[in-house]
Amino acid sequence: MFIEFSVENYLSFKDRVTLSLLASKLKSRNRALDSASTFTASGTSLTLLKCAAIYGANASGKSNLFSAMRFMRKFVLESSKESRAKDAIPVTPFLLSTGSRDEPSFFEIAFVANGEMYVYSFSLDSEKIYSEKLTQICGNKEVELFVREEQEIKLDPSFTEGSSLIEKTRSNALFLSVCENFAGDVSSKVIDWFRRLRHVSGLRDDTMRNYTVQCLDEKNDDKKYVDALLQSFDLGIEKACAGAHKDLEIPAADGFPLPLKEAMAALQRYTKDKNLGQRRIETYHNVFDQDGNIVSQIPFDLDSDESQGTRKIVALSAPLVDTLTNAYVLFIDEFDARLHPILTKNILKLFNSESGNPNNAQLVVATHDTNLLDRHLLRRDQVWFCEKDSFGGSHLTSLVEYKVRNDASFEKDYIMGKYGAIPMLGNLNNVFSSSAKQLKEKADVRD
Repeated sequence: MFIEFSVENYLSFKDRVTLSLLASKLKSRNRALDSASTFTASGTSLTLLKCAAIYGANASGKSNLFSAMRFMRKFVLESSKESRAKDAIPVTPFLLSTGSRDEPSFFEIAFVANGEMYVYSFSLDSEKIYSEKLTQICGNKEVELFVREEQEIKLDPSFTEGSSLIEKTRSNALFLSVCENFAGDVSSKVIDWFRRLRHVSGLRDDTMRNYTVQCLDEKNDDKKYVDALLQSFDLGIEKACAGAHKDLEIPAADGFPLPLKEAMAALQRYTKDKNLGQRRIETYHNVFDQDGNIVSQIPFDLDSDESQGTRKIVALSAPLVDTLTNAYVLFIDEFDARLHPILTKNILKLFNSESGNPNNAQLVVATHDTNLLDRHLLRRDQVWFCEKDSFGGSHLTSLVEYKVRNDASFEKDYIMGKYGAIPMLGNLNNVFSSSAKQLKEKADVRD
């Protein structure tokens, strides 16, 4: 289970910010919401939230927050690979301050894995790891399993799996990842938790397509849930299936020299023989006779026969099902892109539900959909605002930090600017008014 994530000196985050799904002690007016939207993390006394929504103007830093989490996950999973031994670490500090661009970036995450709470952190730049620490928390007892300062690593006696691996740890590799490579018990549990983190972009269906194809396999137990979810979305789709592989698209070779044409033709044949193209996704619709009776079903090709919105819903359905059935943590950037507001609201309701989300999966979305700012849908501690200051630094604030009446309209107050995190626009009319005469003269000339 995800508790909280902190980042500092990365992309637009100069100062440390923290996104937390730790439930506050507030009591909302809707007590049923309090019960449905929270749960006690197994093995702990922590009360966590099932979902959260992050708001902010364009370029406020919402996507950068998700990028920071993706970077941490990927680096944890890949840093110890020998193929990365000579690679620079792909981390970008806050570049708009002379005092931060040469300083290390910091990442920290707190979570519950197998009923045990951990806090893991590291700081680094493009060349090396400066610090790294893994802490295990049991009740009021905290044990620092290992603490690293550059290449000096100190171990707690209980962390025996790391005792022979200090010398095997490169300056640009995480000690945690090295321990997991050698099948360490604790490190494997921690790394496995990172694998359960899911990130998708609402603007790119390709980030979700592999999920979808896997879930639509007839042998996958989740397929029935994907089909049921698609039926509930009122798309006219009865089921979806993974079809044959498409041919990989190779640019037309007209006008190219003969050797290049032959090479491209060979590549086309090879990709077709090896099934290297994407698999088709087919959506099945009912066919009716003149009396309105269902007589058959017809398959549509998702990519050529369905709308952009339907493509996104189908692509998103598999990650949603995968997350809910396996108690994963799912982060969706640009959540509302191409989706109807009633649909996005019902997806949040699904996660904020005891019956729809019995495994306590968690969902965090970045969105502009103010329709979701509803006190009947989200508690105040489930709403976050991302905003940039005048120096280009992003900041993250929870709605719970504001004095808000229990009967307040979150959406109305947000649009009015009471919580910040909205565009501070100039007078757009002034863009053209100063030269209106010249523009009119140009228009007259064209006429």
